[in-house]
Amino acid sequence: MTPVLALFLLFSPAVHEPPALLLHGGGAAPRAWLGAVRSALWVCWDDGSRRGAPDAACWQRVDLPPGAPDPREARAAFLDAATAVVRGADDATFVLTRGDPSLQPADAAIDPRERLVAIACSPNGHVPIYSRGSWAWAPSPCPLPAGQCVRGPAIGRMRRPLGLDVFVRLELRADVRRGVGPATEATTSTSVVASLGVAFDPLRWVGRQLAWGELHAARHPQLRELPATRSRGPLAMQEREALAAIVCGGEVR
Repeated sequence: MTPVLALFLLFSPAVHEPPALLLHGGGAAPRAWLGAVRSALWVCWDDGSRRGAPDAACWQRVDLPPGAPDPREARAAFLDAATAVVRGADDATFVLTRGDPSLQPADAAIDPRERLVAIACSPNGHVPIYSRGSWAWAPSPCPLPAGQCVRGPAIGRMRRPLGLDVFVRLELRADVRRGVGPATEATTSTSVVASLGVAFDPLRWVGRQLAWGELHAARHPQLRELPATRSRGPLAMQEREALAAIVCGGEVR
């Protein structure tokens, strides 16, 4: 083989496998994956028994019955950790169950929306790659997307203001009386006067009600926006928790 021919075969696009199209199980099946290479459909039901990267032996090829959609054009979704639904452009719907490597016809009422796409990072830190007829895992964690945190009430419970102003007044009176003649001594009398009053000011009552409404609304838990993290992997979670503590001091959603 000449050196020129060897270099041509080495760098020829036909030598390399096409990128696999993938769908992660999401919250319903965080350890499950669907993969499509050319017109073949693959599924991974990882049980999470290994630490670190998932088990590369979890992948198995799915038997496509007649009428099954092309995996590259189908829509799919995971219903739980053992069930996936695949639907084609003609609305033919199939279900894939863990332990059964073939698609089975299913109720057409189930309408998955996501398609298998090429992805560069993974929520669980590893991306499946297909090369030379087999699957492997590459570490590629994603940064956390933008989220929200819950901020609790900043003030305590308040009572609704009343429309009446109640006031109490105490008055101390001292009267000094002097005698008429030089032989007559001066006398002093002291008295305490207490009064209780009730007043109503409509304008002040309206202003209190408006102020109470604003303060009462501030007591309800509020959702605050959090930006996407710049870190990846375990450091991204620490970044999110620190940012949530600064913005909300509460629970991360």
